[in-house]
Amino acid sequence: MWIKLFTLILLSQLFLGCDGNDSTATSTTDDPNQPTNPTSTYTLAGQVAVANNTAHDTDVNDSNAPYLGNETFATAQEIPNPVMLGGYANQPNTGAAGRSKVRGDVNDFYVADLRKGQSVNLFIAHATVGVNDLDLILLNSSGKAVDASVGDSEIESLSVPSNGRFYIQVNATTGASNYVLSVGQRLGGSAQSLRLSSEFRANQAIVQLKSQPFSAQSVLNSFSSLGMTTQSTDTSRAMLFHFDPVRLQSFSVAEMTFESDELRDKYQLLMQIKQLRSRPEVEEASPNYLLKALRVPDDPQYGYQWNYPMLQLPQAWDVTMGDSNVVVAVIDTGVLLSHPDIQGKTTAGYDFISDPAVSLDGDGLDNNPNDPGDRAEVNGDSTFHGTHVTGTIAAATDNAKGVAGVGWNTRVMPLRVLGKGGAGDDYGIEQAIRFAARLSNDSGTLPAKKVDIINLSLGGPEVSSSFRKTITDAYNVGVIIVAAAGNEGVSTPMYPAALGEVISVGAVDINKQHPDYSNYGTTLKVVAPGGARTADLNGDGIPDGIMSTVGKDDKGQAVQYTYETMMGTSMASPHVAGVIALMKAVNPLLTLKQVSSLLVGNKITEDLGTRGRDDFFGYGLLNAQKAVYEASALSGGSTTETPPPQLVVNPTALNFGLTATTATLTLTNAGGGDLELLKVSENSGGFLSVAGNETNEYVVTVNRKGLNTGTYSATITFQSNANTVNIPVILQVGDPNTTGDAGHHYVLLVDATSKETVKELRVNASQGKYPFRFSDIPKGTYVIVAGTDMNNDARICDGGEACGAYLTSNDPTRLEVIGGRNDLNFSSGFNVVFTSQALSDEFVAIAPPIEGFARLSSGLREVAE
Repeated sequence: MWIKLFTLILLSQLFLGCDGNDSTATSTTDDPNQPTNPTSTYTLAGQVAVANNTAHDTDVNDSNAPYLGNETFATAQEIPNPVMLGGYANQPNTGAAGRSKVRGDVNDFYVADLRKGQSVNLFIAHATVGVNDLDLILLNSSGKAVDASVGDSEIESLSVPSNGRFYIQVNATTGASNYVLSVGQRLGGSAQSLRLSSEFRANQAIVQLKSQPFSAQSVLNSFSSLGMTTQSTDTSRAMLFHFDPVRLQSFSVAEMTFESDELRDKYQLLMQIKQLRSRPEVEEASPNYLLKALRVPDDPQYGYQWNYPMLQLPQAWDVTMGDSNVVVAVIDTGVLLSHPDIQGKTTAGYDFISDPAVSLDGDGLDNNPNDPGDRAEVNGDSTFHGTHVTGTIAAATDNAKGVAGVGWNTRVMPLRVLGKGGAGDDYGIEQAIRFAARLSNDSGTLPAKKVDIINLSLGGPEVSSSFRKTITDAYNVGVIIVAAAGNEGVSTPMYPAALGEVISVGAVDINKQHPDYSNYGTTLKVVAPGGARTADLNGDGIPDGIMSTVGKDDKGQAVQYTYETMMGTSMASPHVAGVIALMKAVNPLLTLKQVSSLLVGNKITEDLGTRGRDDFFGYGLLNAQKAVYEASALSGGSTTETPPPQLVVNPTALNFGLTATTATLTLTNAGGGDLELLKVSENSGGFLSVAGNETNEYVVTVNRKGLNTGTYSATITFQSNANTVNIPVILQVGDPNTTGDAGHHYVLLVDATSKETVKELRVNASQGKYPFRFSDIPKGTYVIVAGTDMNNDARICDGGEACGAYLTSNDPTRLEVIGGRNDLNFSSGFNVVFTSQALSDEFVAIAPPIEGFARLSSGLREVAE
């Protein structure tokens, strides 16, 4: 997934605390063995890596890519499990010119060993109702359809019904599109779709007509000619229609066969409903679903938020879900105020960007902190960084939409200080801090009340003396300030995080390990989940980043409200700000001094790394449950009693893929009192072993010897005197030399000033890597990007295509070339973005539709294959 983060670039050279280096900071390519004569040219070399569970469609539209047909059941392409796969499908004479333009590539078939309950998701990059539409079909080993997802939106999703060998069919119903196919353990919620395995009334549909400009009676007459009847006479609301079974059974199912007549009949009904949805007079059409009394997790993507259980947030929510009187100021790029998971969760804020050329909203200071986008410098798409931070702190929760926030009832004051290209300055941020603390500021106004907490997911190597004084002033009026430590992977102090009155937050990954990007050092106070995007350790089908609210404003189109994973200390910091907001909910008088004392005393953290405080983890990983109990105890609140013991195991699932042999599970008492582990067991039948040690860590080892090729799953069970925890495990057995392959890659050297591509290499994967070498490069400033062009539109990194950049795809680093380099290594891969349709409660997911980077014309290319 192309996840665009950015950096703050004016005056103080502040950086945003998310993944990536400062977009203006240059990576100098000095080589003492090469002269710096202006007429000299240099060599730039490195390699692009992809994850082992990455695969690609072998018959895409790119004429330069190696070809192996997978259009039929008999020629199905073998794929790993779990997998993230990029592909392309099209009807004849649709899509860009290329290998399949004329003849079409209507079906792609894949075959894999799947496990019961796994999720199969198809993310359609360029879905348009009636124009570009792909369907997802699951077939058994005999080629008979056992399930299908045939909706008309950007995602199709299925659940595997049993263990076994299954075939996955991607069918281009209309038009052409890139896509991402994901197979993983079902840890997240499912999107709505027209799914064959759903339970609904046979021969019935619920239809809502549009009121204008259509005649209701003429529409009903046309429906009657299709064999549809209704008892309803009120066309202003949804109506129940019955289909003539004989007419319905005449609906063509092409060459498909089904496991049962019932499934065939259900499929025909779903396809008829799909056609109804494409009619201009129909507002909505859906099956008449059968419902049961049951509790379903409200937030569809909560299952992807592995970061919350890591902090013991569910246990904290048993004590408090926050208080709407507690307000956190998010000083950032502004917030998408109309995002459906943020509406109603903000207080009045302000825009402190004084320069209209930077603000992109047509004026200077104003009282509208809505984020119009920052249109980043290199490829022009916006980050909506402040919206992602806000969603972590306070996304609307238990509302059947998107994601959960740390504080269900917490509110956010959005203060906008970062504009075009992530630009902002010391003084503007200082004014925002003063406004939040209800101190005099350049707006000439004050909020009704000061905020309780300020989150600063930004920073840099220097701040002014007046900025430092403002931090002290805010501290003196009782505001708690939390800031990201930075993402350079260095121990150099970054500000404002390194200031004494600020809680400096570093990051950990899904394994509670220190990620390479997270800054460290003597000023680090605490760590929280920041994630990583290249791995999928829990096997849920998406990289292990932090899922939250964002937006997409591709190619000048209206903003789409989406959900996306990002990584960095920018993502870690709002976890801490959000938990402190929960602490303030049970203890409104809580101070920074008290929070600091709790951290130093290891009363609200889980100690990681070297015993006691260390420079990589500070005082440890924040524990939300302990935090709210301790905060309440300080005020003599009603939750001062010791919470009962509770066993928590992290990670909550394991994915060994094809080659991994060991993984570590960490056991924690998320409550109080005595926790006793009674029994550890696993049901693999011998291919797993689980061994504990004195630090409450259990090493899980895989032995593939004697196992046949295929996919294997098992469950590890930890039974304690308080509760039992089950950890699902999945692994593959196959060729141990198999490595990831994201498809034919184009590596581009782009002039950082003109944004024009100046050199192009074509590379195929070798042992999971794409080596590249640019020769005869003159002195200048460049960025290096790499990706696929599966739809053959002469641009890489379109929606659904693999993409990467040096150092990160978040924010490509500007390379000032004054010498040679052979260490320009980075990663590429696929990812997905979850998006909310603003006019409905349906939540879908798409591969991000970004503008991409232009390839060179054929005469200017170098070939390295």
